[in-house]
Amino acid sequence: MVDAAPGWRLVMPVKGGLGAKSRLGAVLQRVPGLPEAIALDSVEGALACPAVASVHVVCSDVGRGERLAALGAVVVPESGPGSGLLPALADGLAALGATGGGGPVAVLLADVPCVRPDELAAALAEAAPVLARGRQATVLDAEGTGTVLLAARSAGELHPRFGPGSALAHRRDGARAVGLGLTRLRRDVDTPAELEQALALGVGPRTTALLARARPACA
Repeated sequence: MVDAAPGWRLVMPVKGGLGAKSRLGAVLQRVPGLPEAIALDSVEGALACPAVASVHVVCSDVGRGERLAALGAVVVPESGPGSGLLPALADGLAALGATGGGGPVAVLLADVPCVRPDELAAALAEAAPVLARGRQATVLDAEGTGTVLLAARSAGELHPRFGPGSALAHRRDGARAVGLGLTRLRRDVDTPAELEQALALGVGPRTTALLARARPACA
């Protein structure tokens, strides 16, 4: 087991609605429940990490929120459903700040169905000395252009730039990339090709089961 700083508090946005994971295209027509399965596997993997004290999930769908809460997440309703990722993150960070308490903070996107507790712990352990120097730490996506995780010493020191080219935007803010060898954590899923890569690495139980049930219909 990799040692990591205790007491990490995570914020994970779980976007829903018709636009959720629209780049998966025809896959969603065959497997419409896929975005939720990916999100639930991502959140469950984060909650299982021993370095993580809490996970605040930002979600606008009541039913999905109940299922996330059943895993042990703290569900934060979106103040403006459909307004985008950054406003949702602002809601999550505000809720986190209102709870008080200490410990470092990280945003982890909820589209990493391959995430395993040990890889997340390794990333957080590598981020800890970066944060101690007053900098943000990032885990880049597999392509190196996006960001799957952004960490800071506190919610107030976290400056999310998620969106196209976020890796460069965070680097310009002085963030340092960590976890470059963590292939499971870095494999986010937005496209059919990325989904295939994730399946090869091994995805969580809900994503696995859902795709297995759908496979006969897709054949």
